[in-house]
Amino acid sequence: MKIFEKLGFSENEGKVYTHLLKNGGASIRQIAGDTGINRGTVYEALKVLGDRGLISHSQKKQRQQFVAEDPAILKTLFKEERQKLVSMRKELTKSLPELQTFYETKHEQPIIKIHEGHTGTKLILEDVLKTMAAETDKQYRVYSAANIREYLYYNFASFSERRIKEKIKAKVIAIGAGGEIRGLDERRWITAKRGAPAYVIIYGKKVAIISLSQGRPHSVVIEDTGLAETQKLVFDSLWDKLAKETA
Repeated sequence: MKIFEKLGFSENEGKVYTHLLKNGGASIRQIAGDTGINRGTVYEALKVLGDRGLISHSQKKQRQQFVAEDPAILKTLFKEERQKLVSMRKELTKSLPELQTFYETKHEQPIIKIHEGHTGTKLILEDVLKTMAAETDKQYRVYSAANIREYLYYNFASFSERRIKEKIKAKVIAIGAGGEIRGLDERRWITAKRGAPAYVIIYGKKVAIISLSQGRPHSVVIEDTGLAETQKLVFDSLWDKLAKETA
């Protein structure tokens, strides 16, 4: 029964306890024979169950007999597990700022992550939402080639809805015709008949590059403040230039 695993017991511990509930007192030998679990594992399971008050034992004809206690004890165990989780949550909340400091200090050096396929693309899009939700300036920048757009949201059709719900803005420089305004986004175009199938996202301290090879996306994420800030400057300069050309 899954309830035992959720309370922290192993599968075999759950089987042993359930067997005793159904069959009354039994020896280690009998339990092993009936359940197909080897004696050593049965012994260890009984020890755990006994420590948590779910079984008791007695001596019968020079052989230990094990008996299941009232399963109502499981309610008490549930309360104990819930109290442990509450306590763990408090400890985590208390420790998280220090752990975050360690993470941020370690990640002062550039980090490069590589992802493959549509699953990798979804991981990056999820990271964009998560990262930008924590930013003061909730706006990211994108270079979008026409011949890759149809592959971007293969595993994440609700991305734009999620982005809008989180009030995250986007500036998109589209290479080639096409692309649509979905909300909280702006788009300017570079006229091009052909272009490499690539999609570049500049967000927070990260730059993600998604390219296409034989109909399969490949992605690289570079986490580096200097690179991200430089890319923002280049993007904003081109953005302003495109605005003047269309004015």
